[in-house]
Amino acid sequence: MPHAKVEAQPIDAAGNSDALTAAVNKLIDRTPEEKLADRTEALTYLRKGRPLRAGKTFDEVVRGTWPGDETDEQINEAQERLS
Repeated sequence: MPHAKVEAQPIDAAGNSDALTAAVNKLIDRTPEEKLADRTEALTYLRKGRPLRAGKTFDEVVRGTWPGDETDEQINEAQERLS
């Protein structure tokens, strides 16, 4: 679905437009090939995660390990409200 172009309004007498608007429009105007290249480049900077322990799921490794006194049920209810 194509995105609507953001209208840049001049912000000074020289006619310079808002830098954020110009950046958004540059992102919107990318071709599918440019988007793929940008995504590929961005993914090269991600830190690789540690492998899961054998026989464990991500949920099993993470559940109950965060700080705080919330129960798993309270966390699950909060996640449901946010979904």
